[in-house]
Amino acid sequence: MGRPSKKAERTEEILQAFYRCVARYGIEGSTLERIAEESGLKRSLVRHFVGNRDELISLLVERVIDQSDNQWRAFIDSLPAAQVSAPLLEGLFCDQYSDAEYILVIESLIFAAGRDETLRQRMQQWLQRFTDDVVMLLQRDYPSADIDSLEAVSFGIISIYFNLDSLAPLAMNQHYRQPARTAAQRLIDSLEKT
Repeated sequence: MGRPSKKAERTEEILQAFYRCVARYGIEGSTLERIAEESGLKRSLVRHFVGNRDELISLLVERVIDQSDNQWRAFIDSLPAAQVSAPLLEGLFCDQYSDAEYILVIESLIFAAGRDETLRQRMQQWLQRFTDDVVMLLQRDYPSADIDSLEAVSFGIISIYFNLDSLAPLAMNQHYRQPARTAAQRLIDSLEKT
């Protein structure tokens, strides 16, 4: 009887190493050498278990989007049916739920999408789902708000959310977390006037 395959275990180790490298160096700076060093494997083994760089990026994108979608769905399911705005902001801007490394990976993928049409389409779909969901959530509290206002507020909240955790390398998240939440709340409050 042969030895069990280590492919799944090694692939997982490599993907985790790639994720950490992307958060630190971006997609372009995450060379196979850096990934190999981070994973503790030789470069040739990285290629053996995950293939070429494009295949590795594809695996990472799939993982990040699936993880994001699953966490976001669970978060949405935990929100109340009404008066959703306050818990929405709590979830987005609370330090407890913040994951700066994740945001840096997402931003690296968005940046890399400018040079990769397939990646661009995946990231556009992901962002559109996120934006549409925030619009739907805000509609619960502001059913008479027009769709243009809801979309503008949704995009503003999402922009503030991403920008806040992108400051992680500057160690300024804590300084700006409350002002970011206040700005998002002011955007939501503007829906009362529509």
